[in-house]
This record gives sequence, C-alpha cells and structure tokens, in this order.
Amino acid sequence: MPDNPRGWEHQQVRARLLPDAYGTPCPRCGKPMLKGQDLDLGHTVDVADGATGPGDRIEHTSCNRSDGATAQQRRSQFNPSREW
Repeated sequence: MPDNPRGWEHQQVRARLLPDAYGTPCPRCGKPMLKGQDLDLGHTVDVADGATGPGDRIEHTSCNRSDGATAQQRRSQFNPSREW
C-alpha cells in the first residue's frame, strides 16, 4: 500500500472505515471492494468541488482518482471571470 501523504486524521478515518468496506460495493462504480485492492478514503463531494476534511467513505483508488480528476476538469472549464 502506498504511503499516505494526507496526515494523521485522514489515516485514522481510513483505518476505521476500511474493515467494513471489504465486500461492499464501491460507491462510485458499484463493483465490490476486496482485500488486496488499492482502496482510498474518498469524499462524497469531491475535493475539486469544495470538500474539506479527511474524507468520509472508502472507494477504489482508480474510481476516486478518476472522478476527482473529472471534477477538477469541470472546474477549470468554468471560469466565471472569463469574458466572451
């Protein structure tokens, strides 16, 4: 498992939620989350969309990071100060 750069609170929440996540569906893709898979502590509302804090659910790493990237792309495409 890769080192987590997020800090103590993030690591504690992940450690608490992870055991109950095994065998349940990923909230993003619906496929089961299994021991041995890369799993992240994710946010119901993506960080790119304004979420703060350590996260609130376990997700597949690939689902979490691809959806986060998608949210970031949405934000960068919308620039309210852009003049037309």
